Amino acid sequence: MLILGIDPGLNTTGYGIIEENQNNLKFIEAGYIRTQPKDNIEIRLSKIYTDLANIVKRYKLDAIVLEKLYAHYKHPVTACLLGHARGIICLVCAQNNIKLFEYAATRTRKAVLGRGNASKLQTQHMVLNMLGIRDKSKIPLDITDALSLAIAHSYIAKSEKLLKLS
Repeated sequence: MLILGIDPGLNTTGYGIIEENQNNLKFIEAGYIRTQPKDNIEIRLSKIYTDLANIVKRYKLDAIVLEKLYAHYKHPVTACLLGHARGIICLVCAQNNIKLFEYAATRTRKAVLGRGNASKLQTQHMVLNMLGIRDKSKIPLDITDALSLAIAHSYIAKSEKLLKLS
């Protein structure tokens, strides 16, 4: 199963692709899509769309995973802007007939680390170790958050499949 995890953002959208094959996880690719804050929103969303569509074209993905939207009542504009980026990701999924999954940050961290209240740095450390990535300096939090979503989905999908069999 080839899984693309995405940590969406209007400024920086992190992504990570893993392959899950019989309990083995293999790191495929990771990076980020960056937009220029000075550009109009339609230009920024177009860049996210184009870059993500190009990533999707390169791989035969089985799933795309997003973090569920969490909006703090003090920052409604931030949630709205994040919603624009998420909408673009949903559109790419629909256009390419790829299943979209969403998990809360706490569920993702619980699946990967065993506890939902783990920090981003703890998550980063665990993800890089799980995937055998030695050079931690080149993998920022946006990317390890995306990779953690992909890893969590591989675990959650497997456990749900086992529950259906029993």
